[in-house]
Amino acid sequence: MFSKIINTALFYALVGLSRLPLSVLYGLSKALFFILYYILGYRRKIVKQNLANSLPEKFDLIQIEKQFYVFLADMFVETIKCLSISKEELLDKIYCDNPELMDQYAKEKRSVIIMSAHYGNWELLIYGMNLLFPHLGVGVGKKLSNQVFNSLTNQSRSKFGLEIIHAQNIKEEFINYEGKLTASLFLADQYPGGKNKGYPHIFLNKETEFLYGAEKYAKKYNYPVLYADIHFLRKGKYKIHLINISDQPQDTSYGFIMEAYIKHLTETIYRAPQYWLWSHKRWKNIKGFYS
Repeated sequence: MFSKIINTALFYALVGLSRLPLSVLYGLSKALFFILYYILGYRRKIVKQNLANSLPEKFDLIQIEKQFYVFLADMFVETIKCLSISKEELLDKIYCDNPELMDQYAKEKRSVIIMSAHYGNWELLIYGMNLLFPHLGVGVGKKLSNQVFNSLTNQSRSKFGLEIIHAQNIKEEFINYEGKLTASLFLADQYPGGKNKGYPHIFLNKETEFLYGAEKYAKKYNYPVLYADIHFLRKGKYKIHLINISDQPQDTSYGFIMEAYIKHLTETIYRAPQYWLWSHKRWKNIKGFYS
């Protein structure tokens, strides 16, 4: 009970902090970067291991590592800002340059699946689903380990109409959404948990397992699949470019959607690798990788 009170108080303290201007929050992010990178060394061993052999030789891994931590600190304060952000402020920070793809599917009354990744500030995409597109936004994801933060964070993410379902209930939840015009967002670059539980593919030079749910449910319901490519434009400003992966998933062979997604994700990361979440334990499927 006491921990619940502390966690709730901490969350609302962050809400209070979020009301500060972004210019002030970015000042705090500079201090946060120094603490994370130089003092705490937050997950630096994991970041270094993830970067090793992941990128072509033309990339300076030491520079990318430092740039990543600068971005991580900025993203942290941008995400805090989302707790109290207005519609107008949000749409000033993220936009889609080809929304006509979604408009056409809405006219055809076809629900879609959007695949994206933990790249750039994906939280802005989560918050903005119902503002950027005509469909009802549905976020598919894992629960946070902290139950209080999970509940309060989901409430915040839903303030512009997003509905959230959890991976463990996805089968039942998708049935409930039949007949509604939805856009289901899958951040499909997470480790699926447990060996041989995902779709295996070579990714960034390593055997990698991907969450397969996006392809599974696209094929089951024949929902078109789009890749939301997140472009970092400048600090606090992002562009979404939609790429059509499959208009008729039921006509595709097993793995077609996943392999197209992995190809697009690889191109996104190569374009500017410092904006991908290198601090995530992405390759737990490789025995001893993080030992």
